Amino acid sequence: MGQKPSGNFLTGPLSATDSGSMQHVRWTVLALVGLGGLWAAVSPSARVAPALVGEPLGAEVGALEARVSAHPGDAAALAQLADAYLEHSAPGLAQAALARAPSAVRDLPPIADARARTLWQLGFAEAALEAQRRMLDTCTVVTCSPSLLGRAQRRERLLSELVRRGVDDPVRDPHRSELAYRVSMREVTLDLR
Repeated sequence: MGQKPSGNFLTGPLSATDSGSMQHVRWTVLALVGLGGLWAAVSPSARVAPALVGEPLGAEVGALEARVSAHPGDAAALAQLADAYLEHSAPGLAQAALARAPSAVRDLPPIADARARTLWQLGFAEAALEAQRRMLDTCTVVTCSPSLLGRAQRRERLLSELVRRGVDDPVRDPHRSELAYRVSMREVTLDLR
């Protein structure tokens, strides 16, 4: 009973000449793995480029995406990017860009306004109305530009009328949407602060 066979269950018993060739293979594999690790450690790593999903929408959108990726706290660039997405009928991309923004930027009036417009284009009139009202409440604390405030007030009236009439997605119900639009535009107020 004596001797244990050398080798393993895959290669079977090894003779003296086979074990030498196995040693050579083992050292070769270890050397290749070591060289690969050394190459990975020494080679310059490429910077991760931002995913420019809107590049097919035009060079302007691609440039805005790159700017927002490089400077996530730039609220003006984010608002411009959201506007560009909405102009190209890509509210899902606008929503994703707004959701990735830092929380300090998300609460700014232009970004909150863009979120409301995005929700409206996505077909969520009630959620858009809530977002628009939160934005208008923010404008009572923070100074908003008159043009932003005027657009937001008009949109809030329209969204309020849409929700009152039970229209969540204006695309699915164009007749009631048009009626809501006409009624909301009749209720114009003049704020001379």
